[in-house]
Amino acid sequence: MHAEKRTLLVIAVAVLLMGGVIAWLLSSKPTTGPVKDNGKDVLQEVNGSTIQETKNGKKVWELTVQSLLYDKKAQLAHMKGINGTFYQDDGRTMTVTADEGEVHMDSKDVVLTKNPHGVTSDGGDAVADKFTWINKDQTVVGEGNVRLKKDDTVATAKKATFNVALDQAKLEEDAHVQKGEF
Repeated sequence: MHAEKRTLLVIAVAVLLMGGVIAWLLSSKPTTGPVKDNGKDVLQEVNGSTIQETKNGKKVWELTVQSLLYDKKAQLAHMKGINGTFYQDDGRTMTVTADEGEVHMDSKDVVLTKNPHGVTSDGGDAVADKFTWINKDQTVVGEGNVRLKKDDTVATAKKATFNVALDQAKLEEDAHVQKGEF
C-alpha cells in the first residue's frame, strides 16, 4: 500500500507541475524587445476604400481604390487600382483611372501613374505618363507623352497644365496643337 500512495503522490505532483507550466505559458506575453525603425516606415494597408477631399462643403476630388498603403511618417497614401473624379467649381468633372498613384496627405495633391486616363463630363479626353492634381490651384499637370483632346482639337506636349474641363491648357516642351480633321 505504501508503494501505491507513493505512485499517486508522484502522479499528483507531476500533474500539478504540468498544470503550472501550462498556466505560465498561457499567461505570459511574448517579448520581442524594442521595435527598431531601421529607416523603414510602418505602413497601414486598406483594401477597397474611398478617399476624398472637400472644400467649403463641396467635393474637390474623390478616389476609389482597390488597395491603399498609408505611410503615416511620410504622409503618403500609395494606391493601386484607382477610379476617381476631379470636380470643377462650375460642376464639370473629369473621371480618372490609373493603375497606381499616391496622395500627399499634407497638401492633398494626387499623383496618378501607370496608365492615367481622364475623361471630362463634356467629352474631353486626357492621357499622359503621369497626372498630378494640384489641390491648391485645382489644376492638373500632365507629364510625359501628354495628349489632350476636346471637340475637334488635339494638343500634344511633354508637359501640360490644364483645368478639369480642358478649356484652358498651358503646353510646354514639343507642344503641337491641331484643329480640324486628323
